[in-house]
Amino acid sequence: MAAKARVVGEHLAAGLRAVLQALPDRPTRPSMLARALDLNRATASKLLSATAKEDPLELLYGIPGPEPLRGLLESAATAGVNADLVAKALLAVEEFDHLIRIDAGTRGALDAVISSALPGVREKVELASKYSVFKGMGQLKGVQADTWLGAAIVTPSGADPLRHDLTWLTAGLGIQRLRSDVTIAFSYRYLSGKHDPAGHEELSADSFSSVAMNQFCTHDPAKVVTQRIGGEFHYTLPADDLGRQCRADMLVVDDHVAAMNRNAHAGERIQSSLFAEPAFPVTQLVFDMFLHEEAFPGAEPELAIYDTGTRGIANVNDASRDIDRVHMNEEVQALGRGLDAFGCEEVPRYQEMLAHLAERKSWNLDEYRGYRVYIQYPVYGWQVSMAFTPPIGPKGAARTD
Repeated sequence: MAAKARVVGEHLAAGLRAVLQALPDRPTRPSMLARALDLNRATASKLLSATAKEDPLELLYGIPGPEPLRGLLESAATAGVNADLVAKALLAVEEFDHLIRIDAGTRGALDAVISSALPGVREKVELASKYSVFKGMGQLKGVQADTWLGAAIVTPSGADPLRHDLTWLTAGLGIQRLRSDVTIAFSYRYLSGKHDPAGHEELSADSFSSVAMNQFCTHDPAKVVTQRIGGEFHYTLPADDLGRQCRADMLVVDDHVAAMNRNAHAGERIQSSLFAEPAFPVTQLVFDMFLHEEAFPGAEPELAIYDTGTRGIANVNDASRDIDRVHMNEEVQALGRGLDAFGCEEVPRYQEMLAHLAERKSWNLDEYRGYRVYIQYPVYGWQVSMAFTPPIGPKGAARTD
């Protein structure tokens, strides 16, 4: 349908431009055109902007709908524009109307077709759509935040030479409760150690993070209640905390000893992956991966985004989950090596956080290379994964920690 839309756009561009050029004084500014044809200024502005586009698909995306165009052409005829020019433009408007109602079904569906053919338009459509989801889910969930940070640091394991340790720095920044009747919480599955599946452990308020990070909060530190249930940790903000006008930051450091195989093995999963999934609607997602120079040398992460709404967390090696992949206008950015390359304007004092963590863990960040996925208004309930192929090698021992 994109090819047909392009032809319709060409016809519409030719017809409307001819009419505009035939108007007395040839108005070139929205206010002049609005006065000449008795239009509202917004419609006049959209028309002039659209007809200035060279690409007919861009014109179709930005042009007012068929009904305003019909009114415009009626006014043009009244203003003395040649009847043949008006008739030709009206024919193009009818083609546009047919394209919307019959071929696409709705104007939104046509915009989706156009956005898939034009990367610049696609980015605008995706951003507007994601913003709408963010606003709606924020109201439904009763909570939202400015930023969700997921930073994964992969380091050779001292417990097993054939495995890597994984440390997560997770942050919810600018968390805001929109309704008093909601529970703000997130959880994760612990990736190392053996826990009783039925076990339930209350943890003290100061033990929810392996490295204290509250000193880096911009807003008041969130009062986090932590529970371990079997192999999962649950973090909850008390119901009596964080009123509608308040914002809080939550920073958590989790350690997973010997959690990742250093090598890939025949007959097992080929790719390794890490993923971020904000616990509530957020304005932006910063998902970073920092790999030690001995961790998967030469491997470059690829982005995979999954809709997990029906089948839960996706394994990148499960071909049956390919149908759940969502192809968006996002990409993995290679940051380079060392702390100086890891800055992030969206996360205040981020390099200080990483330096503090590296000091506590005895890491030399010059030995790490970084990768980042940045998404504005990430869709709540979608899994954002970075996947890469490790080198083929011997199998690591089973974890016993």
